[in-house]
Amino acid sequence: MKQPAIHLTLFLTLTLHTFTTQAGEAGLSYSSDSNSTQSSLLNVSFNATAQTQLYLGGGESVIKDDSGEITVTSYNIGLSSIVDEQIDYDIGYSYWGNNNEISTETVHLSLSLYTQDWKFTIRPELQQIVLFTKNLRRQVDIQGNGFYSSIEYFGFDTISFFYARSNYSYNRNLTLLNTRLADLFFSNTALLLSGSFIEKRDQAEVAFNLSGNNVLPKRIAVSYSQSLIAIDKSHSKTLAVSLRFNLSRNIELELEGGEVRPEFSNKLNYAVVSIRYKY
Repeated sequence: MKQPAIHLTLFLTLTLHTFTTQAGEAGLSYSSDSNSTQSSLLNVSFNATAQTQLYLGGGESVIKDDSGEITVTSYNIGLSSIVDEQIDYDIGYSYWGNNNEISTETVHLSLSLYTQDWKFTIRPELQQIVLFTKNLRRQVDIQGNGFYSSIEYFGFDTISFFYARSNYSYNRNLTLLNTRLADLFFSNTALLLSGSFIEKRDQAEVAFNLSGNNVLPKRIAVSYSQSLIAIDKSHSKTLAVSLRFNLSRNIELELEGGEVRPEFSNKLNYAVVSIRYKY
């Protein structure tokens, strides 16, 4: 997938030169959990025209396991456009992983339809996963296909509802990574990171939109999700609460906290702090 990714990056970069930047947004987030995993992410978007936006971002996570610290990097680039008041679309590329152990490249195309009270979104995805063996340093290529769909209702003044579902399939049997044979070929790091590949996920959220000020939040949301992990067919459940504040006309702060309950391991608590600046 590297060649299409390069073509997409060049296309979006060249496209940007044809626009006159009018406004945009920059965001920085930091997260930590009870396993001492720490992540930071920077995102920037440019409103190139009234209908078109270019976005890009990058980040890094430091994950600790029995063998030490693992550094995982990520970055993304994409272009979104509003066709009219009822339709918009988004095309993008993202990378996640560790170059010495495992990596994932994803290309997606999403389409959203709006009505007066509803928003419907579909997003097909193509994935290229690479795992490196620990001795001969050969790579194992895995191709994945994903489909994301969501529905949101915002017909009430102060409350909105959101539901999303994701499904993924792979051209190889990922459960083989959960066997003793896999330990002979792949490092503990690669096998640990492969636990993030899912087969399906359901997510629901209820949000309360308030007339917040610098002290009170302008938005409170409660979300719940359940995922089926591809390599061991286990379930993982996540419950989270987020608060969004207007610090000023251009600055927005969001706080999120929650817990993750994997089926075969101890629960995990996490917290996220995000700040966004609109210019």
